[in-house]
Amino acid sequence: MASMIRQLASQTAIYGLSSMVGRFINFLLVPLYTARLAAVSDYGVVNVMFSYAAFLAVVYTYGMETAFFNFARQEGKEQNAYATAFRAIAISTLFLTLPALIFAPQLAELIGYPGKAYYVRCFAGILAADALAALPFAWLRQKQKALRFAAIRLSGIFINVGLNLFLLIGLPQMAAWGWLNTSLVETGHLVSYIFLSNLLASLCTFILLLPEWRQAVKGYNRDLLSQMLHYALPLVWVGLAGMVNETLDRILLKSMLPAQEGDYQVGIYGAFYKLAMVLTIFVQAFRFAAEPFFFSRSNDENPQALYARVMGVFIWVMCGIALVTLLLLDVLAPLLIRKELYFLDPRGLAIVPVLLAANLFLGVYYNLSIWYKLTGQTRMGARIAIAGALLTIVLNFLLIPRWGFVASAWTTCLVYLAMMLASYALGQKYYPVKYRMGSAFLAIAAACGMYALWKYLNISRSAEPLRWSLVILSLGGAYLLLMLKTELWNKKQR
Repeated sequence: MASMIRQLASQTAIYGLSSMVGRFINFLLVPLYTARLAAVSDYGVVNVMFSYAAFLAVVYTYGMETAFFNFARQEGKEQNAYATAFRAIAISTLFLTLPALIFAPQLAELIGYPGKAYYVRCFAGILAADALAALPFAWLRQKQKALRFAAIRLSGIFINVGLNLFLLIGLPQMAAWGWLNTSLVETGHLVSYIFLSNLLASLCTFILLLPEWRQAVKGYNRDLLSQMLHYALPLVWVGLAGMVNETLDRILLKSMLPAQEGDYQVGIYGAFYKLAMVLTIFVQAFRFAAEPFFFSRSNDENPQALYARVMGVFIWVMCGIALVTLLLLDVLAPLLIRKELYFLDPRGLAIVPVLLAANLFLGVYYNLSIWYKLTGQTRMGARIAIAGALLTIVLNFLLIPRWGFVASAWTTCLVYLAMMLASYALGQKYYPVKYRMGSAFLAIAAACGMYALWKYLNISRSAEPLRWSLVILSLGGAYLLLMLKTELWNKKQR
């Protein structure tokens, strides 16, 4: 079992490194956007459009990645599952993208951006390219080719960043020198350039994955497609409900508040949300490695013991990342957020611990969700996700008019907590796993206790830099030592 844990850890590390580097680079775009765009509301437009894209990305792939992993574990079906899923997504992408391109003006007006058909067409291209890349990326995960996976993802990210720098900094500078018409660098154009950068990066990623297309040439099976769709379609509801929980708050903030105030609050919320995303990076990396790993180990003797141990380590690492983020919050916030925005609304910094807790609950929920994926009860998973989405909608509608983005942050946290508890309860009924609850509660208590102590000490980094550094190192070291001691004790108990 130890070797399996090390294998999962090494895969997660590679995925995590690429995600970390990529997200960190994208973090650097936040101060660029907030500095170059004329108003906070313009950054709100960027957040709103990417929120819509997150919803539609679920529709474009409709759970076929997970269906591929599920059917690939059956002997002799790996090639058939890949070719079948890939062809299905290729055909559906064509039928989804063409109407969006044709009716772009009407769609732009529908979402509140009349005259911005370019936005819609740009995102139609992004969604199509990303959908066609989804199965090749899943193939690389299935084959444990983490290095190639990471290299391609990073290439796309670097292309995106390079284009952002050129279009948002290079073009305005060229206009200032008189080389270009100044109308090309007006605020409206700068927002469009952000979307154009993402489109070109997605297209380049798609091209880099062309060698994986060869694996999809042979093996299509119509009967298998029917089985895969029966398994996967409930996961569309899981994904859509997840997007409701993750991104609907930004859309509601824009639609429920006055026009400029809505975009302003989305801009503030989106900027500070980035500070909690460090935990999401680890969750994403873990999911890349864990999903094919869990499916491939499902036929082993007593796989539940492996899943329980993975969960124990996972929670300790998650809590540790959250603790480090909170300890270094005064350093991270000014680095990642424009100074004026940082002081513009003090509520922004206050929601970071809430969002970190939300991401912790979400990570555990993802880990727990393996029970309905392995047992084929994806409809049960859809019910949990839909219930969470409905709760998100109700709470946001009730609370946004009074508390704005602060209400959205607390809603996210409470909903993920409820989904985590529901998934645990149902999982114990349909696929029992003896998770180490004592270890999990100890990890959470340790992280909360050390953060509370840090707040009590209230050490100023500028006034006492040496003491500030020593206390952070001491708290981090104490947490790491406690984690290692706990894991050693758990190992002796087995």
